[in-house]
Amino acid sequence: MSGFTRYQFISYIRSLKIVPPLTVFGAWVIIFYTYKGVPILSSYAVTSLAIYLVMTWVTIGIFSIEGETEKHLLFVQLGSKHHYLWGKWAICLIISSFFMLFAIVYPVLMNNFKETIQPIHFGLSIYSHFFLAIFGIIVGSFFSITSFASTKYTWLLAMLVVTISISYEGIVEKVALFKWILLLFPPVVHVIKYLSGNDAVTIKLDFWLIASFAFVYTIISFIVVSKMFLQKEK
Repeated sequence: MSGFTRYQFISYIRSLKIVPPLTVFGAWVIIFYTYKGVPILSSYAVTSLAIYLVMTWVTIGIFSIEGETEKHLLFVQLGSKHHYLWGKWAICLIISSFFMLFAIVYPVLMNNFKETIQPIHFGLSIYSHFFLAIFGIIVGSFFSITSFASTKYTWLLAMLVVTISISYEGIVEKVALFKWILLLFPPVVHVIKYLSGNDAVTIKLDFWLIASFAFVYTIISFIVVSKMFLQKEK
């Protein structure tokens, strides 16, 4: 399993598919923090949204490294389709951890924030970046490895879901009925809710409810995607 993960990671790097998302994300963060004296939490909310988009992109790239023939050979070598899937997701998590580290640490090192960053700010930044990275992996996986959409529509549909999930509040405000339909989409806006106010934040019960919902959504989503993947590859 570890050998497969290492092999896939090297293959992904050598394919140069990492270059566009890495360049876009790095440039996004650096340009965003051009000015000093920016608020802490709302800035981290923006980079969390960036990591959501980029990890969707990265995940699609990781699942497109090999063709169908090579993929089925890997199934045989690994002895399990689950191992193939988990290995791919492990690579996504490794790459997302580098993006998260850069997004969180860069503005601190560059002294961009107007206030001194506190442990609660670090905690909320890790929380938001982690869950939005996971949501990106889920969206990218859903449209890459299931039979829900054909390959030529993968990117288009993935970006549509990303856009709708980010626009949740505006959509619900205009059409309240969509509130229930949009429960199927990643709860992006809910996760970054605590980062949209001022930096003097207090953790309350609703935070833990939202975090619990995000966790349950993540577990259910990975289970659903796994089952759809196995069904497709029968």
